[in-house]
Amino acid sequence: MSKYKIYFRLLRVNNYVKNLFIFAPLFFDFQFDNETVFNAVVTFVLFCFLASGVYIFNDIFDLEADRIHPVKRSRPLSSRMITVKKGIIIGIVLIFTSLLMALTINLRVFLVFVCYLVINILYNLFLKKIPILDVFVISFCFIIRIFAGSYATDIPASYWILIMTFLLSMFLGFSKRRADVILAKNNIHVLNTNIKIFSTGTINCILYVFATLICTTYIAYTISREVVIRMGSPYVFLTSGFVVIGVLRYIQLIKSSKKYKDPTATVIDDWKLQSIIFVWILSFVIIKHI
Repeated sequence: MSKYKIYFRLLRVNNYVKNLFIFAPLFFDFQFDNETVFNAVVTFVLFCFLASGVYIFNDIFDLEADRIHPVKRSRPLSSRMITVKKGIIIGIVLIFTSLLMALTINLRVFLVFVCYLVINILYNLFLKKIPILDVFVISFCFIIRIFAGSYATDIPASYWILIMTFLLSMFLGFSKRRADVILAKNNIHVLNTNIKIFSTGTINCILYVFATLICTTYIAYTISREVVIRMGSPYVFLTSGFVVIGVLRYIQLIKSSKKYKDPTATVIDDWKLQSIIFVWILSFVIIKHI
């Protein structure tokens, strides 16, 4: 493995897709002036630095568990391709750089970054050991991304965006827990004791509930008066079809997968799901301008 690829895996660059939620207030409000876009992009880059630093310390906290995990044991720290000492140095540099630069945007963005950091510290210390609450905390971190984008662009985050983001992140969080349950069921040792309270059937039911809530809430969003007025079109509801198809496609992928795969990898590796997301975005743009 090349040196660059090792460091890319250490920083978990593939997980930067999660930070795209920072652009949600910008996208749903359709404000694309130069200053707003610039602030959103800078915040995205800085949050990637912060998230990478947090991922590094997460890996350090989870070294014992990761070294017996069929997938995570190949990570740079758990496989000893990078020393813990070097990982700590890189993590500290990334975190402090992101926090200092966040101050140049505004104080609210800086405080959101600090909140994300503190929550992740608490998560590693004890919150991740509490079943269901651990998924809730991960989901709240997606809400934090929304607020980072909102404060950076001065675009208020509507309750619709916050609710849908929370439901989607809970859905993805439990799909990741499902992967751990499958590993344990196949007699592969997993140190995540939270999965002991779940069976595959229970996890599937939870996923179906959140899938239903996501689709229902999104449809309600598209037909709400405020959205119709802001978009200047009564046809926003047509985008709902792509959301329903996307959710069903994701469920199909995780249920048919024969190996452990986290939600981010599932999205990145499936061109059909990516196409659905692209067409959904394109449909928004078309409806806004017709």
